[in-house]
Amino acid sequence: MLPPELAELDVFATSHARRLGLSDADLRAAVNAQSLVRLKRGWYTAQSLPWPADRHRLLAGIEHAARPDTVPSHYSAAILLGLPVFRPDWATVHLMRTTHGAPQNRDGLVIHKQVASFDQPNVALAVAQTALLCPVSGLMAYDAALHSRLLGTDDFASVIGALEGWTGRANLAVVRRLGDGRRESALESRTALVYDRLRFSVEPQFAVPGTAYIADGRIRGTTVLIECDGDGKYVDQRAVLAEKSRENEIRALGWSMIRVTDDMLDRPRLLYARTQTALRDASISAVPAA
Repeated sequence: MLPPELAELDVFATSHARRLGLSDADLRAAVNAQSLVRLKRGWYTAQSLPWPADRHRLLAGIEHAARPDTVPSHYSAAILLGLPVFRPDWATVHLMRTTHGAPQNRDGLVIHKQVASFDQPNVALAVAQTALLCPVSGLMAYDAALHSRLLGTDDFASVIGALEGWTGRANLAVVRRLGDGRRESALESRTALVYDRLRFSVEPQFAVPGTAYIADGRIRGTTVLIECDGDGKYVDQRAVLAEKSRENEIRALGWSMIRVTDDMLDRPRLLYARTQTALRDASISAVPAA
């Protein structure tokens, strides 16, 4: 049985377990019994880790604690801040040096060189560094940070200059241009980016005139609404029926609607085709009867 002292810790080292009388065989047995999770060589947790981000958060803490001259960076910092990111390499932790030093890259850990004179955790820098690696993650994190007021647009703009010459810097302009704190989910952020690549602009959280309905978005200048259907958006069957009823009412007023999922965003040609169909339907419905 695991000593309560270890069970209460976020993480613990093999050396700590040995001091409390546990052997390597005991630890292996606990892992096999799923009462422990092995995070990396020599490190364990008894905490529940329902999401990959939970495991990554603990790994980032371990790596950072071993290197006090660093701070978490890129998507590792974003995850520690509770910001959403898009399909990162969960097994790799990113840190940034807070003093001069060469970057390092090894299995499970990337240590980046210091950015300008930053030597403390910085939300805007973490979001910008996340965008360097992936514009989708960058926009998700930026929108969420704006929405929760962790930063403002000026904060993000102020760190862009410090990343001149860094690989992926072109992503920063896209994220800055599209960032909008009105978006309420990571899927809305990804939807906006995919539509931007298709040359459409999505106006977030659009209040449909003459109704109390607020759509996740509208293709700007059209009567085509966007609804982002993430996993578990409507778990209650009554909520599903109510949503369908609202959708029918909206369509009766001449609006078209596209329901966007992550799977559809993985297939932009399909999304484009459905959007063109919705635009044609909207155009036809707008033609007055003869």
